[in-house]
Amino acid sequence: MKKLAALLLAAAMVLSLAACGTSNKNAGEESPAPSASPAAGTAESTWNVTRPEGLPADFPSKEITYIYPFGVGSMQDIYFRILAEKIKEKEGWKYGFVVKQQEGASGDIGWTNFIKSKPDGYTIGFAPTAQQITAIAYGKNYTADNMAYIFNMMSDPGAVGVSSKSQYATLQDLMNAAKENPGKITIGVTSVTGSEGLAVLQLEEASGAKFKVVPYDGETEVLTAVAGGHCDAYCLNVGDLATFLSEGSIKILAVGSEERSELVPDVPTYKECGYDVIQVNSRAIAAPAGTDEAIIKYLSDCFVAAANDPDVKAQCADMTIPYDTKDYKETTEMFMGYFKTYKDLWEKEPWA
Repeated sequence: MKKLAALLLAAAMVLSLAACGTSNKNAGEESPAPSASPAAGTAESTWNVTRPEGLPADFPSKEITYIYPFGVGSMQDIYFRILAEKIKEKEGWKYGFVVKQQEGASGDIGWTNFIKSKPDGYTIGFAPTAQQITAIAYGKNYTADNMAYIFNMMSDPGAVGVSSKSQYATLQDLMNAAKENPGKITIGVTSVTGSEGLAVLQLEEASGAKFKVVPYDGETEVLTAVAGGHCDAYCLNVGDLATFLSEGSIKILAVGSEERSELVPDVPTYKECGYDVIQVNSRAIAAPAGTDEAIIKYLSDCFVAAANDPDVKAQCADMTIPYDTKDYKETTEMFMGYFKTYKDLWEKEPWA
């Protein structure tokens, strides 16, 4: 666990430095890619992408715009840029990808512009799990059934945990306490209506427990409160826990992935603890529905090949990215599952 924490902390430091080195951009203004130098002596890449039948002979005949609705410097932003550069290099494209930041309204501005774009393969965008939660809650049309998914970059599993000094040794202990003392056991989240708050809601439904859910301004505030004994538990993502795991001030009771996470292989899943709940923050790339399937398949194959390229892996080695490489078919199946889960939950108990 200490080794994992150190790796996660290193990743957090890399991202912090990347973010500090950027300047503010207006929505829609293109931003330069962060530099990432290839590691010396990396293995030669084996690139086996083929152009599928039906793909326009000149594709791409111009730059492909990637709409990213958040700020520069996040793990997924840096990773996309590295993948994009490798694809252009290996495929010998004259044109490449242009990252367009369209920040605002917790992603809604970028996603709204993205879903309105022409489905011609020249506009793609960042499509995380959180996008589906927003779409369902606020009646937006960027739902999974209106998307043509291309590639899944990473999936960061949810995590429920407590202070290292807590009396609760297992997730079952915590859930039983919340069941026996309804509304008295506090659990911190960054958003009641985000994946964390909805995971708590699903855990309550699965167990009969009732927490007092406390929203904080950020992950650090949640974990500071838990470590200090001011909040009984937290529900966040594994990727949020680096500093506090390194300090030894918190512990993880369970994770929300389908199977045990490689990041914390000794920690059981919610399902293993008896609760049929999945909490994963997946980060995908998609195009608007109606985009030619040959283009989707080609781009998917390119991104998968780039993710598996030894040079790309070497560049990303110190970032501790929660890789979850999936092609367009696997990504579509996964996100349609997320969409159904949140849609069913909304119909039972609307959260906004």
